[in-house]
Amino acid sequence: MLKDRKSSTKSVKIEAMAPVAKEAKKGQAVARTRSSNVEFTPAKTHDMVRSLFDPTLKKSFLEVLISLAILSNVGLCFFLVSRFGAVFTKWVFLWQYVFWRLCYNVGIGVVLHYQSKYESLTKFAKQKALFSKKNQHWLARFCRFEIESKMPASYRLESYPEEFNIWLLFRQCVDLILMQDFTTYILFVCLSIPRTVLASRSVSVILGVVMILFNVWVKVDAHRVVKDYAWYWGDFFYFQDSKLVFDGVFNISPHPMYSIGYMGYYGLSLISGDYKVLLVSIAGHLLQFLFLKYCETPHIEKIYGSDTIESDNAQIDELLIKENRNYSKPLITKGFWFTNFDKLRLTDYFTMVSAVAIAAFTFLIRPSQRTLFFATLATKLSTSLLLSLILYKQSTSKWFTRLFLKNGYTQVHSFHQWQFIYNYSLTITYTLLMLQTFFQFKTLETRNYTQIIFGFLLCCLQKWCDDEILTAISEFGWFYGDFFLTNYINSRKLNSQGIYRYLSNPERFLGVAGCWGAALITDFSPYNMALAAVWTLTNIALVKLVEEPHVYKVYGASDRKSGVTTTLMGFKPIRRFSEIVDKMENKLVEHLTSGEPVFEEEGGVVSNETQWEKLLQKALQSATANLAPNCELRVGDGQSDTVIIPGPVEVHWQLPEKLHHDTDWVGIYKVLETGNDRRKTKVPSNGHWTGTTKGSFAYSGRPEDCVINFSKAGEVVSGSIKFDHQLMFFEEGIYEIRYHSQNTHKVLMISPPFMLSLPQIDCHSPDSMSEDLTKFLIACHAYDGGRYVPNKNNYLSEKTFKKIIKDATGVDLSAEFLRRINYDIKIISQRVQEIKTVLESLE
Repeated sequence: MLKDRKSSTKSVKIEAMAPVAKEAKKGQAVARTRSSNVEFTPAKTHDMVRSLFDPTLKKSFLEVLISLAILSNVGLCFFLVSRFGAVFTKWVFLWQYVFWRLCYNVGIGVVLHYQSKYESLTKFAKQKALFSKKNQHWLARFCRFEIESKMPASYRLESYPEEFNIWLLFRQCVDLILMQDFTTYILFVCLSIPRTVLASRSVSVILGVVMILFNVWVKVDAHRVVKDYAWYWGDFFYFQDSKLVFDGVFNISPHPMYSIGYMGYYGLSLISGDYKVLLVSIAGHLLQFLFLKYCETPHIEKIYGSDTIESDNAQIDELLIKENRNYSKPLITKGFWFTNFDKLRLTDYFTMVSAVAIAAFTFLIRPSQRTLFFATLATKLSTSLLLSLILYKQSTSKWFTRLFLKNGYTQVHSFHQWQFIYNYSLTITYTLLMLQTFFQFKTLETRNYTQIIFGFLLCCLQKWCDDEILTAISEFGWFYGDFFLTNYINSRKLNSQGIYRYLSNPERFLGVAGCWGAALITDFSPYNMALAAVWTLTNIALVKLVEEPHVYKVYGASDRKSGVTTTLMGFKPIRRFSEIVDKMENKLVEHLTSGEPVFEEEGGVVSNETQWEKLLQKALQSATANLAPNCELRVGDGQSDTVIIPGPVEVHWQLPEKLHHDTDWVGIYKVLETGNDRRKTKVPSNGHWTGTTKGSFAYSGRPEDCVINFSKAGEVVSGSIKFDHQLMFFEEGIYEIRYHSQNTHKVLMISPPFMLSLPQIDCHSPDSMSEDLTKFLIACHAYDGGRYVPNKNNYLSEKTFKKIIKDATGVDLSAEFLRRINYDIKIISQRVQEIKTVLESLE
């Protein structure tokens, strides 16, 4: 039976018509033999159910025997139950099922293996001339009789190649094995179902019936897609030009006939309530997967090639390793073991030791269930919040990358640290969850083993989902690489390979299947139910609030739809329900992510810009309101309201002689800090002040050269002072000059506000930036030997210098990094250029 194989979508090249081939009618498929390339038109065949049970179709000898075998099994079951009891009969049919299952998975598997590799059945038919009328051997006559009794009267054996005829006989053997396999399994299950079903198990029975019905739909829809040719492994015998469209069930799951096509096994196990039935079902299902792996898959890859395509993410992983010598594949915790463990990477040891230490500590102190639950819950909530916050800030502002860049590290190093944080968080949370589940399980007085096994199956489902995700998107995608290394992405196209063909966000639900499995294992413990709910909700929140907006920003609007979505949307009620849920979900996400306040203040919100304009207008009015005749305080020539740091800011003042005193002083202040009080200054000057006459504050150590001139002309006194690098603010903003009387904070005059602005620094190259920074620092008297000297200018502190670089270039460098490089201007310039290049590439 074919699973999702590429043969069905490929056209077969038609060679020259052979004499035995029939002319194909319009709409009929054309086939050719594997080795001899003989073309022919395959005769019409029917599915197994119709062939065996449709009374309008001819029945071959083997088909009659198959029907009799089914009836004889049912009769044998009634006889053995009445004679030896249900227990004995159940064991008889269990061993029958084992026999026929092995005939299927081992017997048919071996036959198909040799047919694929050597065309053994075809060669045997040719060598023995099984379909030649001249051959009167009993085997040849039986083979011809079997086919002629099954096919219509118009069918001529000699008109079809041996490949097709032997395939028809092979089908009969397959029908016998499969029907016996099915019948003996069903009888075994029926004998295991209790005579009375408790009300408490009604949910299990209903769920089991739903799973069986789903299984029936899977089989029917799969046959609709692959037809008889692929259902009976036709491409092991000949090639057919079939243009099949893999929709329906093939959009839901990989290899649906071997995966979800066995859902009925688990439905019957639920109905029976017998864990032995479940174990038998699991064993039969595993044999089917082994058949797929060792028989079908090698043949598919041999004939059609491997469908494994190296993802772009895998190429990025290889590029990271090639370009960065210190980078190696990150540690990934997978259940009870680790992959990519690097014996020279200390963080790997730290992760492993932490998990072991938590387990050992828990077994040593044996905390109460309540304590262990709250520890697990708190760890999960805190780590989820931390990871979500990092991803959100990284998506919106590249915060995490900037954090490492400004401290002198590389972009790739920041990604490596994130990988450790992410994997460590997962390791700790799942370690605690497993411990909590184990200790909760130990407290159970009665244990439902069927339920426990289903719980472990859900854990295996999550493990499979994680492996498939990792295979599809590689380590780069597993660790959200498109949040941190956007510049490494060449193709802005979402991955649709592997599990992403079927589910857009498989981790949303399948990624927490193991948590619900833990709830089953602990018999729906309230603690485990709560933890499973928390795991699910945090998963959904991360996907909806962080991942999806980022994916839209990086990859744009995508019309990609998962196979499951495409199939389910084909049903109108489900489509309508999905539309309603999507609308509610979008409104909730929009509310959570919008920055608008829920309740606005009465009268509306006054913008910062409006407040600033009002404050500036008030400052201008206050600057002139109290000025008497012959009073003046202006900055520069009074024409320009902007001064480039480090200045100097020249201040010209004039007062009547009777108002002037030798201890008058002038200070420079930020307008926003002085507030509304225009008669008295209530904020400290922090050293940004000077006297109006030389020597007036000799004891204070004020620089003498800041007083430019002082003169008297009649009853008027005037002077000029300057605020240079010795008194200057090194921060952009709106400032004002205040003239104070007699060594007090009483204000006599206030200048019109003016702006201090940083000089333009050319950041186009490291050399131009280094040159401009050097000129600036020389003017500030904070430069020596190619580097910034922190203590040379008291007002140009390390913090201020760091902020100047950020304001001028848009790049933030940490104080630790500046100290590490000894404030070297060339290194700073080079580093700023590197960071700007990285950040621009991430946009």
